[in-house]
Amino acid sequence: MNAVSMNNLWSYLQGLSLTASNRKWLAEKLIAPVKEQTATPPVLQTWDEAMADLDESEREFERGDVITGEEFNAQCQSLIC
Repeated sequence: MNAVSMNNLWSYLQGLSLTASNRKWLAEKLIAPVKEQTATPPVLQTWDEAMADLDESEREFERGDVITGEEFNAQCQSLIC
């Protein structure tokens, strides 16, 4: 959802006459998906899998198949927006 849509949603919610229990219910519903996502256990690798990933990373580096920190940050920003 983009910033304009988020602001419109916030304006709509502010315009509602919600009781304290309504606000609590809404807050719990908004937070619930976050709780479910954080409950997912991390993915673990075996030692062999980790070493294979490291070997592949070293081969990529030797080939010059890398990006600068600035390029990485630019790619991250384009995914966030």
